[in-house]
Amino acid sequence: MTPHDNGALEALAWLRERDPHATSSDRWYVESALDVISAPAAYDFDETTATRFHLDIYREEWCVWFCHRGRSSRIVCSDAVRILGRDDYQLLSVMPRLREIGMLVHRLESAHAIHFAREHVAICSNVPAIEPAIRAWITAL
Repeated sequence: MTPHDNGALEALAWLRERDPHATSSDRWYVESALDVISAPAAYDFDETTATRFHLDIYREEWCVWFCHRGRSSRIVCSDAVRILGRDDYQLLSVMPRLREIGMLVHRLESAHAIHFAREHVAICSNVPAIEPAIRAWITAL
């Protein structure tokens, strides 16, 4: 397994790259969802048939969730990297640092012959001023 910094420190570093004035005491979150369809990723979907990649970043931790063909993996990076629920795709052993999450997205796309429509990412956040920076970062993954 790749060694990780504390998930909260990784999350704060990620936020500060987009908002240099952010502090560790701010309560913030950024939730993003990618789908394989050429339309905005919907918040209502059937995880037993959908193919999705979610990246959720919070002050305390960050996590990824991938579902495809009725199986899923959810990995949380906080004070330790751990499985939350299931890890059908064995992502725990290949989790990169947050700043390198694009490698995981590419790995999943290659392994499952899929392509996430980055230009249609759904973003939910309480930091709306940095949404354009988040969208540009995800589009470039």
